[in-house]
Amino acid sequence: MPSTAARFDIYALIHKGLRAHLVHTLGALGRCDWQDCGEARAVLAGLQDLLTFCRSHIEHEDAMVHPALEQRRPGATRYSSAAHRLHRQEMDELNSLAEQVTHLPALRRGDITHRLYRRVARFVAENFEHMEQEERDNNRLLWETHSDAELIALEQRIVASLSPDEMRRVLYWMLPALTPQERAGFLVQLRAEAPAELFAATLDTLRTQLSPKHHAHLDAALGLARAVEPADLPA
Repeated sequence: MPSTAARFDIYALIHKGLRAHLVHTLGALGRCDWQDCGEARAVLAGLQDLLTFCRSHIEHEDAMVHPALEQRRPGATRYSSAAHRLHRQEMDELNSLAEQVTHLPALRRGDITHRLYRRVARFVAENFEHMEQEERDNNRLLWETHSDAELIALEQRIVASLSPDEMRRVLYWMLPALTPQERAGFLVQLRAEAPAELFAATLDTLRTQLSPKHHAHLDAALGLARAVEPADLPA
């Protein structure tokens, strides 16, 4: 039987970024020294950044992906929309718990911070299951009702609607989570379509995030000459 050509997956890359942020934040909460006020503030700020990312992501799905699917398959997003409502409620509760931590003396944070960690762990698990459902079931419905060209245009509308802060957050978490080939393809397109300042800033940030091997792969894919390091110069 001939193989079916791969279809465009509107969820694949952004979900890699979300998964990376979820895992990173859970790990930071689990190892945090809550008696160190500076570390605690930084970890809670990271949690807030994650929740902002999650809210933004589901808002864009609700505003653009779900209506596109509902227009051609009424009722198709009932499960996903219900999951989004539960995620919003869970995020409100996580915000409340985090706020309680900030108002407790450092030596009295043990019980509530462990509860916060467990609640975030549950939130991570629920999001992983939800993203799997979207990539499995919603993609099947999108592929039945839309062409790849329509899905690419839909993704482009979502990207165009992102605020500068949303774009920064997406690029920071998504790009390091991609394969070298995915990352290079995305950045080739970004260089062609985005302001030069955004592209340059994105590359500067990636220099601190990628391994030397992955950075060399990206330089080659983008046709960038690697800067000569002092250690490479003749004595």
